[in-house]
Amino acid sequence: MLVGSTILMGMSSCGDGTKKKTTQKEDSAQMDVSAIKDTATAEKFPPLPINYDQTKVLKNLYVIDRAGVVLRQGADENAPALGKYPFGTKLDVIGEEGEWIAVMDRIQRDYKGANGEANDVTRWEKVYVAKSKLGKQDKITISPKDLNIIVSQTVNGKESYYEKGHPLDKYLFVELIDEQTFLAARNTVENYLIKDTLSYTKNGKILELPLANGKKLTFTDKDIDNELESSYSYMGHYDFLNAFAVAGNYWESADVRLFDRQDGHLIVECGDYPFFSADKKYLMTLHADPYESTGDLQVFHVKQGKVIPMISVSFKEWMPTWKEELMFWGKDGHIYTAANHVNGYWGEDGSLSERSQFVRIKLLEH
Repeated sequence: MLVGSTILMGMSSCGDGTKKKTTQKEDSAQMDVSAIKDTATAEKFPPLPINYDQTKVLKNLYVIDRAGVVLRQGADENAPALGKYPFGTKLDVIGEEGEWIAVMDRIQRDYKGANGEANDVTRWEKVYVAKSKLGKQDKITISPKDLNIIVSQTVNGKESYYEKGHPLDKYLFVELIDEQTFLAARNTVENYLIKDTLSYTKNGKILELPLANGKKLTFTDKDIDNELESSYSYMGHYDFLNAFAVAGNYWESADVRLFDRQDGHLIVECGDYPFFSADKKYLMTLHADPYESTGDLQVFHVKQGKVIPMISVSFKEWMPTWKEELMFWGKDGHIYTAANHVNGYWGEDGSLSERSQFVRIKLLEH
């Protein structure tokens, strides 16, 4: 993405506190950039290139102002603006000058040669942001306005995509709740999965599940280091649906599939662990996508042994917990999950964050 025709910024990784020489794809995609032109002001505050290997990162700070923070070419309000870091951006701090914090980032600058040809140079530079706009990671939280912003949805087979985000104003009602309400709802949960995993164990790389028609469902692991890699495990079965549950892990993805115990046909493929509503009429999965940094929800209608897709959405600003026990379908008909803002999903040390907020989702009539 070019910044007008002048400057392009990259951002440091959200999930790793160490310096990296490669720029993450998701980092640059978050940048809200504004162009500047060569002026006398730009001459007063020239670019500040730095040597990456000789520059020490003192600490990390995060943008805690929801409006974001402008980064400038000097420690002055009159210095040229290079762009804006959005809320939650993790910054590598390399210095402090009064009310300004110096951070390191990769800047691409476009130049015109003597013959008018276009050239560009990307290099590490020192840039400045206002100290008052920065803070620690625990300030990166989900706000009520964040909850229903989506980047994609599929309803009855029709797909829609929203690169800059779009408010979901039907199908679902999403709200923040307190921990006490969350824990009270969790006490009402029933898990319909019968975990008889010892009944069907693997023989080496082969998992076989006997069917009522006398045949077998066979899954074979592929222990290879490429896109054909796969590994399968038996999770248990659902009596009311007469279905086996099998988890699959692949090169860069995973799923849970339910197969009919009578003849082995595929009933449904889920993006993650399946949760059934108390009345067994609905199934949902919630998944944190680490590649796209989205929270993915799938909802299915269960009717006469068939599982029919209803709606799937990808939330832009928050991701559900990685802990299965903190995600469920309550007896009151609501979906519950612990969650974090996408920029607070990873902890300071690069591991998954132990902090969380609590989200409740209601299906609306449609």
